[in-house]
Amino acid sequence: MSEAEEQCRALTEGGERCSRPAQDDGFCYQHDSNDQTIDDVDEGTNNNAEEREDDDVSQETNESETAEADENTADEQAEQNGEFDVMDVRETIEDVASDLVGHPLDGIIEISADDDGWQVVVEMVERSSIPDTQDILGQYAVSLDESGDVTGYRLRERYRRGDDREQ
Repeated sequence: MSEAEEQCRALTEGGERCSRPAQDDGFCYQHDSNDQTIDDVDEGTNNNAEEREDDDVSQETNESETAEADENTADEQAEQNGEFDVMDVRETIEDVASDLVGHPLDGIIEISADDDGWQVVVEMVERSSIPDTQDILGQYAVSLDESGDVTGYRLRERYRRGDDREQ
């Protein structure tokens, strides 16, 4: 038997575990199964912890939903006003680049606003290789108008991923 099993399972009036040795039934000579035990406290603690955890998750969900609703409202207002911000441009490019160019998007290098809308520079994997340092990448410039519609794109250059190049 371990030391924990040899110790009485009952709790004292102060809520502490009884320090007396247990008999065969798990209780000392002064306590019995009618007394509050460590098992009762553990169950209550677990239930309370689970309830607190559920409350935390519920609160996080509500906060997340509120923040998302606020963000959606701001985005909707911006789109209704004809405004399109950098994050909207990024999402648009991530959605359309592969279909537009015909190669998988490797990354967005640059997003900048100009008088006519937005200019975005992306890297596309034109040929995958093993090792990936031998991939052939294409750097494309994609133009979007002020409302975020793609108006054109062009290949700027091709290079091997592992090559040293000056930007």
